[in-house]
Amino acid sequence: MGHANSKNASLPSENRTVDNDGRQLVLDGCRKFGMRSAETGLDYEIFTYVPDTPPPRSGFPVIYVLDANSDFATVAETVRRVSRRPSATGISPSVVVGIGYPNTRNYDLDRRYLDFTRGVSADPTGADVPADGCGGQPAYIRFLARQLLPYVSDQFDIDPSHRVLLGHSLAGYFVLDLLAQCPEIFDSYISFSPSLWWDRPRLVETLKEQGAGKTALRLYVSVGRFEQELAPWQAAAGFNTGYQDLRAARRMIDNAREVADEIQATFAPDTDVRFEIGDQEDHSTIVTTTLCRALRFVDAGRIG
Repeated sequence: MGHANSKNASLPSENRTVDNDGRQLVLDGCRKFGMRSAETGLDYEIFTYVPDTPPPRSGFPVIYVLDANSDFATVAETVRRVSRRPSATGISPSVVVGIGYPNTRNYDLDRRYLDFTRGVSADPTGADVPADGCGGQPAYIRFLARQLLPYVSDQFDIDPSHRVLLGHSLAGYFVLDLLAQCPEIFDSYISFSPSLWWDRPRLVETLKEQGAGKTALRLYVSVGRFEQELAPWQAAAGFNTGYQDLRAARRMIDNAREVADEIQATFAPDTDVRFEIGDQEDHSTIVTTTLCRALRFVDAGRIG
């Protein structure tokens, strides 16, 4: 199953879940394994999906998914389903690599605060996280660039010129912060509902230091219409005014739109940026409703 197109057939075990009868369910084409960061000694859980089709001559595109314990299966199954007819969908078969954490089935809040941030939040509405629980981002970027990406290139038939980084919420903020600092590591970026309130000033200052047009890249940013106000169903459910005030203060839509424009201006004319608002979406629904549009955008021009 699955890894017929991987360079190394002796990869770790399949990604499995177990139902109530004890029978194992297999996500076709997927595996997971542990990897220890040579930068920090911290352990990660790496998920992989490989299409069950021959790779193109240049190799498969590869999509790196942050918060993989939560989001990998959604992205991998979407890619598997919609890439069966790439000329019809505009989305080509791709390897999907998820970066997650051991001993969790959802988000590991402590590890993501450490890995995705350069320091404590600059916003007064920021999460109450101890200073030593933040700021591990530089080591995490080195882990990605020096260890994980070379490993994936060695193990799979991939196109090194088509690497996509995808993240949501705080991971979406990390996607943009990495782009601002090291735009050359990936050639395409997908940021869903980026938590730019965490430290937008530092990200923007880094963009100013970059100068114009160092590399060609594609960036897709989307955010839900109801991330800056209450959705009708939330108002009906009695969400309090404090929730509304927090949404207004964090300016999810305005921050995302403004930073997307700043990135376009910084790297133009070598950058293609698309910003979209999910008309009926909020923070929790934006990924599943705009994922195909994001994948099609970063794949533009690559369908033969």
